[in-house]
Amino acid sequence: MSGFKPIIFYDIPCVVQGQPWSPNTMKTRYCLTFKGLPFQTVWLEFPDIKPFYEQHSLAPTTLLDIKGTPTPVDTLPIIMDPNTNRLITDSFAIAQYLDEQYPDTPKVLPNSTAALVYVFQTAFRNAIMGASLLACFRGVQKLNPVSKEYYIRTRGEQFGIPWEQFASPEKREEQWNALRAACDTMDGWYAMSSGQFILGDTPCFADFMVAGLYKWIQYCFEEWEEVKIWNGGRWRRLVEATDRYLDCSK
Repeated sequence: MSGFKPIIFYDIPCVVQGQPWSPNTMKTRYCLTFKGLPFQTVWLEFPDIKPFYEQHSLAPTTLLDIKGTPTPVDTLPIIMDPNTNRLITDSFAIAQYLDEQYPDTPKVLPNSTAALVYVFQTAFRNAIMGASLLACFRGVQKLNPVSKEYYIRTRGEQFGIPWEQFASPEKREEQWNALRAACDTMDGWYAMSSGQFILGDTPCFADFMVAGLYKWIQYCFEEWEEVKIWNGGRWRRLVEATDRYLDCSK
């Protein structure tokens, strides 16, 4: 792309240099690579995200219920497109922006499916919600110390329980069963497709959402060897089919 300035992509680092950690930001990394858009990663530790939002006068992307109070939360991914001088927050909004701004690249929300994929995103979040505590406990082990301390403190506040209770034996079994149930639910969605991906033979934003979850499980869960063969090995095949779009070299 002659004269194209690389898009700046803000992501969360982990203990393995250059390896993405967040399934939320992976969605954008998949999109950028799928579209063939040059980009450059800038890594932001968790405590640096809010100051970045304040510095650039960005509105929070999410409202979380913390101790019964809806609380604005600043999240990644963010992109800064130097070709348009725009900062875009939220992975779904970024996907929409990239499709609209660069119409000659492959669509991640093809054929007017944006509304349907948005509904899919809500269903996906609802499906995996029951495994949130286990996900937090496993994921934090891969964060750098400064982010790890911040994450433990803020997630304890968010869920209203001490951190040591996140992975108690009772909660672990309950959450593991919830993860398995979520996988079964998503397997049912994919079983309705005529191809490997949710819309057929070509991946879209919905697939990057799901692939990001399983790639993150591969990174953070020692039980990946078990998870990858659930549902007839569907999740191993999905990860392998989308790995080509998870460019970690930039």
